[in-house]
Amino acid sequence: MSDGRRHVVLYDGDCGFCTRWKERMAPRDRDGRIEWLSVHDPSVAARFPDLDRDDALKRMWVYDPERRVHKGSDGWRVLFPVLRGMGWVTWLYRIPGAPAVARMIYGWVAARRYRLSCAARGCRLPPPGALVALLGFVLAGLMQAACGTQEPDPVSRMLESNADPASAEIVAAALKVYGGYVEWSARRNVEYRYRLEFFGGQNVPQKESHQIHRLKLGGEAQAYIEDLDGPVFQTVRLDGDAVEVLRGGLPVTDPASLGFPKAYTRIARWTFLQPWALLDPDVRLEIRAERTPPSAGRVPAGPCDVVRLTFADKETTGPPDWWDFYFDRLNHLVDRVHSYRAEDGAYLVTLWSDHRRFDGLRVATRRETHASDVTGAIGAIELVVEYSDIRFDAPFGDEMFRFTGPAPGTAPASEPVDHPAAEPLAASASR
Repeated sequence: MSDGRRHVVLYDGDCGFCTRWKERMAPRDRDGRIEWLSVHDPSVAARFPDLDRDDALKRMWVYDPERRVHKGSDGWRVLFPVLRGMGWVTWLYRIPGAPAVARMIYGWVAARRYRLSCAARGCRLPPPGALVALLGFVLAGLMQAACGTQEPDPVSRMLESNADPASAEIVAAALKVYGGYVEWSARRNVEYRYRLEFFGGQNVPQKESHQIHRLKLGGEAQAYIEDLDGPVFQTVRLDGDAVEVLRGGLPVTDPASLGFPKAYTRIARWTFLQPWALLDPDVRLEIRAERTPPSAGRVPAGPCDVVRLTFADKETTGPPDWWDFYFDRLNHLVDRVHSYRAEDGAYLVTLWSDHRRFDGLRVATRRETHASDVTGAIGAIELVVEYSDIRFDAPFGDEMFRFTGPAPGTAPASEPVDHPAAEPLAASASR
């Protein structure tokens, strides 16, 4: 369709709320009768010399094919007949007083549009009661029309079963920043170099480990760990609840010798998969509070939304283990994880830093764990984990996790080996 016969919508392209509405409505324009154009586009000034830029940043401008301008909610009134399946909404404007109410509500929303993105905490603020009383059905009808026919967001759907609404909203916003569920779910595996330094409260590392980790993403837990140094070369294969350990090329079959490698591998896998493991249906998420955590350096920490994770299937007569995830309110990244282990009453705090992108997904490549207390104070350093050379969709398949030696329990028992990474990491988490 020629540009002369199209509607042109000028909107604030820097506004997430505005962009989300555009993305929801654009697919309904199947005949290409609308051009969506950000006010910030360099071509706008030349194409629309009569545009009042300041006003256009406060409310949407719509030019119809006759070049007449319709602003704010009046612009939607012009667009709805063009958008497939939305024509019925125009009857709301025929109700006496409805256009004035629509303009009032539009003005209130437009003034707060940067806070009304569901990637920000502000979207959890309810509208004032006075506006709800003023025939809020206009706004509700438009919202229902825009959102009701969309495919359910997979993250929201998964979080419905294990999270309260507030924590679900915070986690969903964070996962978008970490790359988005569509990008994450498309990945089948990951490979990375793993370095662990165990300080144990001392000023210098007491033990150190360098490994290659290969994980399958999605489905049952499968992992492969290969030592790159150490007195005895070791590989661990985890396939669900089964584990195979080879030390010096020989299989380990004694259950007492398999316990640490199995726990260590499961914990290492679960730790790397954060924050995506928050979608696990076996965990429970609940909003705790908004807090400003203790500073971890010279730069003061900013306010964070805190979401607590517990395991739904964990049977205990006392307080459960928990992990409090601190999501920075400005960038939605995980700032730290404050945890409690009921078995020994230990508190830890893990500081996340050096967030980097790999194949479209963001990873906190350094995680520094300190002793702590119930307040989340940063105590003596316990261990540091660093990830490098991260590759998603690496060139390996399920054969990586298939056992290569005799079935467990058929070979002579082996003596336990004090692996340099197993005990400190196992002491830092319980799953």
